Parts: sequence; structure tokens; C-alpha cells
Amino acid sequence: MDPDFYYTSIKPNNPIEPKTLKPEVVLLKHNYMTSVTVVRQKGWMVFFIGTADGLLIKLAVDMNYQPTCPKVLYRASGERKVFSRIHLAQVDQNHVYLQFKNKIMRVPVSNCSVLRDVKDCLSAKDPHCVWCVSEDSCIFEDHCTDSEWLSIPNESQKSMFSHHVVKDSSGKIKLMISTHLTLQQKVHSNFTCEFSANSSQLCGQHWLSAQFPQCTCILFDTLISDDLDVTIKISLGKVNLTEQRKLINCSNIHGQPGSVLCLQCIRAGCQWIENSCSWATDPAQNTQDHFCQKMEAGTNISIPDITSITPSVVSLHGKNHALLSGYNLSNVIGVRILTRMDCSPQ
Repeated sequence: MDPDFYYTSIKPNNPIEPKTLKPEVVLLKHNYMTSVTVVRQKGWMVFFIGTADGLLIKLAVDMNYQPTCPKVLYRASGERKVFSRIHLAQVDQNHVYLQFKNKIMRVPVSNCSVLRDVKDCLSAKDPHCVWCVSEDSCIFEDHCTDSEWLSIPNESQKSMFSHHVVKDSSGKIKLMISTHLTLQQKVHSNFTCEFSANSSQLCGQHWLSAQFPQCTCILFDTLISDDLDVTIKISLGKVNLTEQRKLINCSNIHGQPGSVLCLQCIRAGCQWIENSCSWATDPAQNTQDHFCQKMEAGTNISIPDITSITPSVVSLHGKNHALLSGYNLSNVIGVRILTRMDCSPQ
């Protein structure tokens, strides 16, 4: 047993040293947390966090414990800056109640309606919001009745779309576009794609296939001897989306082998193998960002771990000096400090 968690008047012969516990993952660091409520929304965990400086923060975490950008739902003013408890509404779970000394305030768990178009709605990565087709608006899912809707998947993605290219032995190149969305089952059959470059069709009907969540265009490598700007028009039922991609000849990506070149290769949709970039033969092999991160882990440089920053609160006018404490900081050559709420949902 850990002596920090029990007491006995009888001293043991072999006392146990206290253990230093480390969390499996750090979701959010904040010096003034006073209350927290957690709710599960589909495959996501959503945290509502109250702070001593009057903020109600919403933090969504996916099934792999990857957090999205924290959002401030409410900012208290005056003397009512501390709410010791946060209660989730039991009727529709679309609101939380903040308990003050002599007041209870009802706050919506999301501001879906401020997201004006389908891309903004889905890029916000808010598990409470869906794009309702009949309403042509971003709303709560239970408000979108008898209609098609689109929402984010249970696993956080950097973008709604990703692409990779595969070259087979005959020289044909497959450009594959994957959609990272959740749809109603009836929308799956109404999934179509159209590829174009320089205002002309990139692949004919016989060289195009679409089956949710992926569409594929087959072309020959003579078309992409140089970089090629590709426009993809994707139809999901009555919703139409347009995505731009730059198709790069994988053989033209070369330089000093390392994690930077590896990322450039993989983000171009190519495959990194034997310290060089080439056309992929298997889309599942060495075509993900984490493969390049493993390269960094294999070097002699350990990943920096910052445990504290002093001062932890800085005025709006800034400050000239800050002290960072942590581990593996000897090889750090540059630091960018952001506020707690600074991150991009894109």
C-alpha cells in the first residue's frame, strides 16, 4: 500500500517509499480548476470545467484520449466568479446548470447555430453538433428530426478529408480520397465524387469509383510529371463539398533523410520506405504521420517534457522573461508559448 493513502500507528519493519504517480495522458493544464462534470456523447467524453477566474470550459476527448481545442462556453464577471458545481440537464443534456451563491444559471453545452456552413460545423469538432440537411444549419442532433445529418467521427481527425496515392506495376496511379465523417446509413448510397484538374475531367467514368467513405480516381503517371492542382467535388446526399489537393510526383520529393522529409512525403500522399519517398504500393504501409514520429523517437534526442512555466499568469501587455521547468530540455533551441485557449480547430 502507498503510505500517502493510509495511516497506521504501527510502524512496519520495511516501510514503503511513496510512489510518484504520473497520468496516462494530460488532457488540459489549468491552475484554477474548481469543478468538473463529464458526459459521454457517442464515442466522445466531454468535460465541462469550472475555474476560479470565472470560466466554464468545454473540452471534448475522443476514444483515443486525443483532446480537441478547449472552448469557453461562459465567462463570469463581478463577484460571481466561482461556481463550485456544474450540473448536467437531465431532460435533454443540451444544457448545464452553474450553481452560484444565490443564483443558478442555465448555459447551452454548445453554440452550434453560430457555425454558418457545413464545413465550419464539422471543422469545429464538436460532438454535440451535426449538420442537418433539411434545416441547412448546424444544430443539436436531437433537434434534427426526420432528416439526413452529418457529424464528426468518434476518432479525432486533423481534417474532414485525407488523400494518398498508390502506383501499381502497370504504371497506373490511384488517387484515393478518404472522408472522415459520420453519416446516416441512407446517405451512404448517395455518395459520389468528381475529380478535375485545369478545368477538365481528371479521370473518366470507367476510371472512377466511389463507395463511402472513399473515392478513387485512376490516372497515368504521365499526367503528374509535375505538381498538379486537383479539385474534388464530393456529394453526400444533398450536401456538396469541394476540396483542393496538390498532387505531387512522389519521386520528386528528395533531400536529407529525416523526420521532416518523411512528413513532407507522407502528407503528399506518398510512402516513406528505406529512408526515401516513393509511390505507395500499399496504402496502409508507412503512410501515416505517426510513422515519422517513430523516427524521432529512435534518435538520441528525447522528447521535451515541460512541467511548469513561471509566471503562470501573464498580463495582456506580456512579459520579457519566463522560466520553464521539466525534463529533456537541454536540446531545445526554440520555444513558442501560447495561452491556455490558443489552438486551431483546423
